[in-house]
Amino acid sequence: MSDSPVRPDTIDELLFRKDCVYIDVRAPDAFYKEGHIAGFINLPFYDYIAGFPGNKKALFQMTRQGGAYLGDAGTFVPNYEESAGVLCDMLDRTKYIIAISTAGVESCYFLNLLMQLGYEPERLYNAGSFTNGMGNDIAYRTYEHARYLVSGMELYNTGIRFEPDGLTGRP
Repeated sequence: MSDSPVRPDTIDELLFRKDCVYIDVRAPDAFYKEGHIAGFINLPFYDYIAGFPGNKKALFQMTRQGGAYLGDAGTFVPNYEESAGVLCDMLDRTKYIIAISTAGVESCYFLNLLMQLGYEPERLYNAGSFTNGMGNDIAYRTYEHARYLVSGMELYNTGIRFEPDGLTGRP
């Protein structure tokens, strides 16, 4: 992430472009309570997009394939026949996709899934961490010049949940 042109300390200059889609893959609670970057859409990774082995509710399961680690491209198995279509219908392949997460890990997994689904790696950017900077990488929330930081708010029983009703399950 530190070598990427898209980082928490450069993202403000790259926002609101028509050729980009901005995705925050943190859980809804974190997105609303901790705050977020204006223009980013919350698309929760865990338990919505992907889950660990045995999680049949998410669109995909992360499984270990050969020598690959969980979350690598090629390790996502669809839980539903429509899983790839549902995700691909949400994200335009002709646009750049910029993803952010708590520490940058889930956004990396998310982009690996998109590569597995045939998205061009040159159009995918991991913006790094929102709240938990690692090593020399700062977190957007702690970046003192964060112009587009939307402050967190307390929500009460938002009712946010993903129900895969109507999707065709896989054995």
